[in-house]
Amino acid sequence: MKNQIKTRQIVLLALFIAMSVVGGYIKLPNPITSSIAFDSLPAYLAALLLGGIPGAIVGFLGHMASAGLGGFPLSLPIHILIGIEMAIIMLIFNFCAKKTNIIIAIVIGIILNGVVCPATLILIPGMGMPVFLGALVPLTAASVLNIILGVLVLKPIKRAIPKEMVGIFKGGL
Repeated sequence: MKNQIKTRQIVLLALFIAMSVVGGYIKLPNPITSSIAFDSLPAYLAALLLGGIPGAIVGFLGHMASAGLGGFPLSLPIHILIGIEMAIIMLIFNFCAKKTNIIIAIVIGIILNGVVCPATLILIPGMGMPVFLGALVPLTAASVLNIILGVLVLKPIKRAIPKEMVGIFKGGL
């Protein structure tokens, strides 16, 4: 039984990671980078459905795949930092959704992904305020779309996945 649960966990994580890779191909036009895409939608969905840690794994790997598809335009080290930020955002998003309500989680997710995450670029030499300001609007718009679409497809997906599959993570809603 334990092996069967681990296999199901791996399969679900792989499915959400694959959806992130596909989402990484759907880019949103912006002046700063080619890595703003729909790669985080599956991560937000995984954070809600499976829990914070699976969502964090999908968030990190999804961002890395999307950035890789764009040729790591901000450099590999910076995209690793952004991937770590995405993982942390998924943990916080899951926590807020479970402890408060989905609306507060959505607002916090948008602020963290759309404002706080690019604000860290201000501290990186050679980037500063111009990169932050250039990324702010497109990244916030992408955050809104990724989070809202993830929340909208949550119920139909919850109905489609057998309860015993979703329950194996014990961290979702």
